[in-house]
Amino acid sequence: MSRLYDNTPLTNLPQNNINWPSVWNEDTWISKGEGVILEACIKGKSKIAVTDTSNKRVKYFVFHVQPGRVHRRKFDPNGKEIEPNFSETTKVMTGYLNSSYKTEAKGKTDKLTEQELTDLIVKQDLKKITEKTAPNNTLSLWIQESQLDKMDLDNDDIVRIKTSGYSPFIFSIGRVEGQSATVSNFAGGEQVGGSWTDKIMAMKSSVPQDVEDNEIGDDEWDD
Repeated sequence: MSRLYDNTPLTNLPQNNINWPSVWNEDTWISKGEGVILEACIKGKSKIAVTDTSNKRVKYFVFHVQPGRVHRRKFDPNGKEIEPNFSETTKVMTGYLNSSYKTEAKGKTDKLTEQELTDLIVKQDLKKITEKTAPNNTLSLWIQESQLDKMDLDNDDIVRIKTSGYSPFIFSIGRVEGQSATVSNFAGGEQVGGSWTDKIMAMKSSVPQDVEDNEIGDDEWDD
């Protein structure tokens, strides 16, 4: 059963007004690099309005999340985003029995630990703003209010997020639907599911059956 999209719970959040002592520019905190893609559980939400010395005002929603699976975003030489390398190895069938397989090297994994994620995206200047409202053991990720039009996200929702470079700013976000792992609604850049789960499953469905039976890709999430 689908949910009716209503961002009223977000717009009704109390707003924290911040006067920034210089010109506000997100690029200040966006470190060069691919950025990360993660699945996480929302544990809290905040609303922040930043006014800088030029009287520019930017409104944000901040999602306080508990990270789950985390990987670096990955791009080909032409700058097109491709799926991350989920693990250093892959399981390949060696016979007709499903229990018969071998493990082969696949290259350096793009998987990140929670500590590596924290080191890459947490910026102390911004953390000082959000830490008062952030639940324990969460990361605070920012997205401009204008990017969340008609977006429906609640506490305990599982979301898939891409960051803008190595920063706490959200490039795109979508809610993951239960066991299907598909993204039902999203905001920001390219649909998160469109460049991860949906595309992976599309590629898998196009592989001939005799080839598909010899490769075990789904378990790589658990490596």
